Amino acid sequence: MESPEAPHHHAGHTGHKWFDIALGLSAMFVSVITLLIAVEHGRTMERMADANMRMVEANSWPFIDFSTHNVSDKGTPEVRLVLTNEGIGPARIETFELWWRDKPMSSPSELLKACCAPDPGQNQNGPLISIGLASPRILRAGEHVNFLAAGLSASGPAALKKFDAERDYIRTRVCYCSVFDECWTKEGGDFLLLKGQSKLIHPEHVKSCPAPAVPYQISLTNPETP
Repeated sequence: MESPEAPHHHAGHTGHKWFDIALGLSAMFVSVITLLIAVEHGRTMERMADANMRMVEANSWPFIDFSTHNVSDKGTPEVRLVLTNEGIGPARIETFELWWRDKPMSSPSELLKACCAPDPGQNQNGPLISIGLASPRILRAGEHVNFLAAGLSASGPAALKKFDAERDYIRTRVCYCSVFDECWTKEGGDFLLLKGQSKLIHPEHVKSCPAPAVPYQISLTNPETP
């Protein structure tokens, strides 16, 4: 003889239709609220992570500035063309360009020949011309480099004294990047102010440093000389 089939029990059902529907809707509502809270929490964490990253990047922001001086670091007469990292993070200088009276210069030799001296390599009676690398190089925060310096004295050549006057007509463009590979281009020089182009002295954010049409090199040798 077969035993009678045990009755089926459906969990979660009270036997009251509207009450069961209310329980289902309540469970669905709680699930939706939980999901929304989880999504918003995730977004909040992403915003916090982005804010922290921006703070770290801000604390590593480089700022390269170009300036000219007519005294050395020791206070002696000397014309200096200087790049300085005035930011709070190291700068990786990728490219560097220089113009004198809006003419692109490819080297210190070309610059001095164009503005001041027929042959800057001839320096027997005058002070020494020193040259530093403008790019590529790393500049720490607060560090500077004299990428071209020419000493001046009362008995020095007139060409170098002219260089002191012509330095106001030099402008530069440098492209540099931070340790996070954020890159900027920045122009500099009093010549921009003389031409009413002061807005160009503010850094412009770029995805990567473009190749310059006429890069400034450090060699005093004439490029055409073998």
